[in-house]
Amino acid sequence: MAKLITVFGATGSQGGGVANALLEDSDFKVRILTRSASSAKAKALQERGAEVVEGSYDDPGSLERALQGAYGTYIMTQQYFELPDFDQLEIKQGKAVADAAKAAGVQHVVFSSLEDVQKTAGFPCLHFETKAHIEEYMRSIDLPATYIMFPAYYDNYLTVFKPRQLEDGTYELGWAMEGAPMQGISVPDAGFAIRGIFKNRAEWLGRTVGLCADNITIQQHADILSKHLAPKVFKPTKMTSDAFGKLPFPGAKHLGDMFKFYRLGNPDRSAELTRQLYPGTRSLDQWVQDNKEALLSVLAMDKTAGKAQYVK
Repeated sequence: MAKLITVFGATGSQGGGVANALLEDSDFKVRILTRSASSAKAKALQERGAEVVEGSYDDPGSLERALQGAYGTYIMTQQYFELPDFDQLEIKQGKAVADAAKAAGVQHVVFSSLEDVQKTAGFPCLHFETKAHIEEYMRSIDLPATYIMFPAYYDNYLTVFKPRQLEDGTYELGWAMEGAPMQGISVPDAGFAIRGIFKNRAEWLGRTVGLCADNITIQQHADILSKHLAPKVFKPTKMTSDAFGKLPFPGAKHLGDMFKFYRLGNPDRSAELTRQLYPGTRSLDQWVQDNKEALLSVLAMDKTAGKAQYVK
């Protein structure tokens, strides 16, 4: 009998990757919670067989409806950098959905968590730490869970981290890594890896799983993009993480802190473990090959993109 998995954030990138991977497997049925059942993304998932429940983290009744009878759930909490107390809002919502999953008797929770950077690296990274606090709460109530740690998304080259064209015609990659390597993955590939966790509860319950496909420098990113998108030429930004944190958009400081953690904090992400879960996990080189036309289209449409809000 197919197991019902409730996916939160399914109309977004990360949750959508999980929902789509589960919908391709007859071992699972999918239910999603969305603020708008009439949205294009919700309707697309419904057409593929997902059950749609309208509601939000702030509506206890909708959480109960979304989790009733579910074997498992994928939980990712939202971050709204434009709000001054986004961290407290996220923690409140995370605790609410954790309590709802506990009350519903969900057997396997997979939560998209992140590190407590202040504790592990000695400097703050607030939007990571909010998820760490939610994980701590989930553990305190003995929620049967697996904790996922994402790296940077390759897919952000198509959305919030589009390369920015400079006056000389070259394109700048906005990851402020100062020459250090950065772990990354395609969000759809991560969805299939997470499906592998749901397929084997006994092996993964209680564990923390850091996902990534490779760990390469932004210069290597630039070289890969230049190779596949020639004659366009790409290069890494010379901006430091501290300078990035001073850019004039909501969340810039938090993202600057994130780059600092990526550079200095040695986050624990395993390409080997990720490919154990999903052997089809693509390297950046493979992902760029697969998305060449989409990347060229994005560059053609928006030649001034970049320095945009990076969304986890």
